Amino acid sequence: MKSFILMLTFLTRIPISYSFSFNSKDFIKGIKYMPVIGLIIGGILYPISYYGDKMAPIVASLLIIVGYLIITGGLHLDGLADVSDGIFSCRDRDRMFDIMKDSRIGSFGVIALILYFMSMLALLGYSNPVTILIFPVAGRCFALFVCSINEYAKESGMGKDFIDNTKWFHVVAGFLLLIVLIVLLKEYLLLGAVVITSVIVMMVSASISKKLGGITGDVIGMTVEFSQVVFLLSAYLLETLV
Repeated sequence: MKSFILMLTFLTRIPISYSFSFNSKDFIKGIKYMPVIGLIIGGILYPISYYGDKMAPIVASLLIIVGYLIITGGLHLDGLADVSDGIFSCRDRDRMFDIMKDSRIGSFGVIALILYFMSMLALLGYSNPVTILIFPVAGRCFALFVCSINEYAKESGMGKDFIDNTKWFHVVAGFLLLIVLIVLLKEYLLLGAVVITSVIVMMVSASISKKLGGITGDVIGMTVEFSQVVFLLSAYLLETLV
């Protein structure tokens, strides 16, 4: 329970007080709970989507985005911007790391965030409540997946702790939760969205890993947000075209 609470307070801004002292070992063990925390986030967003049918899609999208940012504190958006600045700079590996560590945001980071919010604004209003419930679970499952198939690019850092402590059975358990939710809620097209997102995330993470010699904490954060957009887009296209 300690691990779960520590990871929940790290990944969200849900106000939870605890009497025990912080322990890094307990904290990092909580990585296995990332998909469950995604479900909590989705569960909070679900009512907004459920009653969003009475609103214009863009208004529903805006409310869901605001709710998501309030819950998560925009935690992973920094990673999305930093990785975009570094990777698209087309510099050598060391220079990419310097750019990613820079607290200032560059043009590619700005472009990535604009595209992110445009995509979310366009997709969330046309996503059914079940998809809204599930997409944060998917994002955190794919973050675990990326951690499990890559090495850490640097000698130390929080990202290294995440990667070193992510085991294959954590990934399997996360995806089992995701698949069970989809099947129980009878939104079978979302299984196709999981497959499509898996392929795209694998390709993107392999490309980034090749350029950086591994991945970093920023890449893990980027994966959460990037995979959520891909999942939502895949779900929308499958529902529209099939």
